[in-house]
Amino acid sequence: MKKLTLFFAALCCAVTINALEIFRGVLRYDISLTTHRATVVKSILSIDSADPWGNYQGVYGPITIPATIEYDGETYQVTAIADEAFQKVKDITSVTIPEGVTTIGRSAFERCPSLTSIILPESVTSIGENAFASCTALPSLTLPDGLMVIPANMCSYCMAMKTITFPTSLVEIDSCAFARCIGLTELKLPNGTALIGNSVFRGCTTLRSLTLPASVAAIGENAFKSCRNLRFLKCHITPPLAINENVFEDVTMSKISLFVPNQSLNTYKSYNVWKNCTVYPLNYNISFVVNGQTVYTVPMEVFTPAAAVREEAHAVLQQVSIPAGKVFKHWNPEITAVARDQAYEAVIESNSTVTKCSIAFTADGGNRASFLLDEGAPKSEVEYYAQLYLDQVNTPLDREFKYWEPALAAVSDNQTYNAVFDFINQNEYTISYVVNSDTVLAVDLKYGTEDWVVEEYANAAAAMAVYPAGMTFKDWDKYFNKVTEDETYTARLRPIGEGIISPSLQGRPGEASKFLRNGQLFIDRNGKTYNALGAEIQ
Repeated sequence: MKKLTLFFAALCCAVTINALEIFRGVLRYDISLTTHRATVVKSILSIDSADPWGNYQGVYGPITIPATIEYDGETYQVTAIADEAFQKVKDITSVTIPEGVTTIGRSAFERCPSLTSIILPESVTSIGENAFASCTALPSLTLPDGLMVIPANMCSYCMAMKTITFPTSLVEIDSCAFARCIGLTELKLPNGTALIGNSVFRGCTTLRSLTLPASVAAIGENAFKSCRNLRFLKCHITPPLAINENVFEDVTMSKISLFVPNQSLNTYKSYNVWKNCTVYPLNYNISFVVNGQTVYTVPMEVFTPAAAVREEAHAVLQQVSIPAGKVFKHWNPEITAVARDQAYEAVIESNSTVTKCSIAFTADGGNRASFLLDEGAPKSEVEYYAQLYLDQVNTPLDREFKYWEPALAAVSDNQTYNAVFDFINQNEYTISYVVNSDTVLAVDLKYGTEDWVVEEYANAAAAMAVYPAGMTFKDWDKYFNKVTEDETYTARLRPIGEGIISPSLQGRPGEASKFLRNGQLFIDRNGKTYNALGAEIQ
């Protein structure tokens, strides 16, 4: 018994010696004295210093996690961020994670409403569930190559999310990973993606364009439910994938233009849920004709931009011989984005009839570049050289190209075009949603954004809010308007169980009306009933 007691005592000492908790700046770390590795555990503040809503105080602004920390003359590499490390830290605005970190834990940055930027290093290969859930101000996310699985609820309710850069290594997207990301308008999943889980993009109501690679083997239930604005779906899967009809529940399939592999066109037209779409070929043949001969034909995917087609056309001209005394003038018809099989014929005329015009481009009156083009060259040729010029212009980070002054046109004389730039997002306004005196959600929306989008954010804010004991959501203090200025909407609360319909919940004539049933908010619109999150009630 004495030997056993000594063994346990020695074991406890070993644990104490090999693992240690230390503080550096505003962060707390667990370090391993044997592996010389460190894990970011939490801010130095304890739960006792949180406000009544569970938000940690004192950690704010940009956070840069160091690659290494020092302790007792030794260096420890930071390799992980622990579960819930920054959960509900409401005032951090950006996070930079160093190369060497391989793991981001469950709910590590969940409900950080001010977070607008997070830089993930290429070393990250594992991310936990809910890692960035309800980061309502985060506009974009680039996931590192090497990440194979996007976990459940990773970015759910990231309602400002407009762009996602997926890793080329991606194999699986788990359930609800991007649910209610209502800022997403376009998605292109990388080759190699095999599994799309349940409700992954559910409620992405502004999603308009979707590309599915040929590697997709399974799509879970409700994966694209309530993606009501989906209009273009490029599906590389051959043969058609058998899916449950509820994958696209609450989506009008007849409004979708479905582009599929050419050899599977007829199969898709008669196959399960896909048959309700308008089905088109995915690839088209683009041919180039010179001197009456088709010299080159290349298959191109639908929607390939005109610039890419023009690059092929210019490459063709480099490989063919123009007869002596003649010169290439333009392609006929004018080159456009790929939408059908198309042949472009080189228009060649006598050199003596061709007048050269100087076409110049400037940016805000400087950085001039000139090109000699044939008189009569089409607008597409001018656009090609205009884009070449723009690709060389160093645009300030806070500005974006708006238009050419004057507008680009076919070549008729010497002409100078000036590129006009404007400040990014100068016509955006902040729409805030307040519940119990706390701003639950604030989003920047462009001028003219429709009122139904404003209402979608309101529904999400109502679902996210934490209510005082005994109280629940009743309605908003005013009707939702199209975005024309900064606006604040304040939730009105009611005691739980109060079932009386308030006159203030009634909609104006011809608009949606709201009512309470069993303590829940419902909306009647155009003869259909929806819950507070916008889901239709059957």
